[in-house]
Amino acid sequence: MFAQRSTIASLGAAATLAMCLALPGLIWAKTGPSESKPGQPVNEILRHIDILNDKMPASSEPGGIGRCGGSKMDGQTFSGPDRFVPVLYGVAYCDRETGIVWETSPEVRFFNWAGAISHCTTREVGGRKGWALPMREQLASLLDINSVLCLGGGLCLPDVHPFQNVKSANYWSVSTTGGTPTFAWLVNYFLGGVFVLKLEGKGLAWCVRDGQSSDGQGLAAIVEPHHDHEVLEGMW
Repeated sequence: MFAQRSTIASLGAAATLAMCLALPGLIWAKTGPSESKPGQPVNEILRHIDILNDKMPASSEPGGIGRCGGSKMDGQTFSGPDRFVPVLYGVAYCDRETGIVWETSPEVRFFNWAGAISHCTTREVGGRKGWALPMREQLASLLDINSVLCLGGGLCLPDVHPFQNVKSANYWSVSTTGGTPTFAWLVNYFLGGVFVLKLEGKGLAWCVRDGQSSDGQGLAAIVEPHHDHEVLEGMW
């Protein structure tokens, strides 16, 4: 009886092994040589890896900028420490809601509007160039007038933010009030307000990287011609 069971078990194992060996051939016979191409399974795997990479959360690589997707692409919002991702070893942070990279500690000197543009254009943070003065809506995207900080009389920034040296003062945007402007928009993080000031006025500059400038135009195209001699004074 014992010998009979051993024989049956051996036959079962042999049948299982034979099925495993035959399975690739059966699959090939079903799909046929016309539907399979050299390297196709590997290419298919790589395609799925690309899809997964596109759905990965924000890059937290400390020494790079990487991708930092957010509402700009998929409508997500973030709160608390999940919103800001350190990049360039912590000298900049990426806002996952907008995909904008902000320098951690903006300059504390005051500039006129053109001087602020020049400062960010020539700025180097973490060994990287390519910074720019933000547009009005970009600058205002950090405002949070309902934060505990703001309601308590402090800066109207998100309650959990990583930034340093942000002042209770006006910050220039690159956005102006017209094609031949005499005013540009500013944001005040203490008042939580967005308003305009003459180009010759004084404000702070908080530089960003996000892959685009205000409107693709150079400084000469957005500074009012008859103000050039006044506005450009002190730029360099």
